[in-house]
Amino acid sequence: MSKGRILLGILLFAVVTAVLYAWGLKKSMSQQEDLTRMLLSKCGRRVLNYLKKHEIITLAEIARQIDGVKVGQFWSRKRLTVMEPEKFAGQVAEFLLDQQYIQPEKGKGYRLKK
Repeated sequence: MSKGRILLGILLFAVVTAVLYAWGLKKSMSQQEDLTRMLLSKCGRRVLNYLKKHEIITLAEIARQIDGVKVGQFWSRKRLTVMEPEKFAGQVAEFLLDQQYIQPEKGKGYRLKK
């Protein structure tokens, strides 16, 4: 093998290593936002499934539905769990309102959007 091929191989290895490192760094920097989005989505699905069987849901019932929900990414050990459902229930309701899945019901709670 010539010196040029060896140098090219070393250079390509360094470039691939740098790209993989930058990709991993980007994923780890955005991991918290991704986990939060996944948790909101999973809790929202639970609330929507409840609303398919019941007409109205209150914030207290949202808190009961989302208590203990866990999410994680398959490639990471980091997990998010709902530890204080009373505080997180408002965020879930706001998320579903923003996504236009639910609508507020006068003084009673929320219902599925028609």
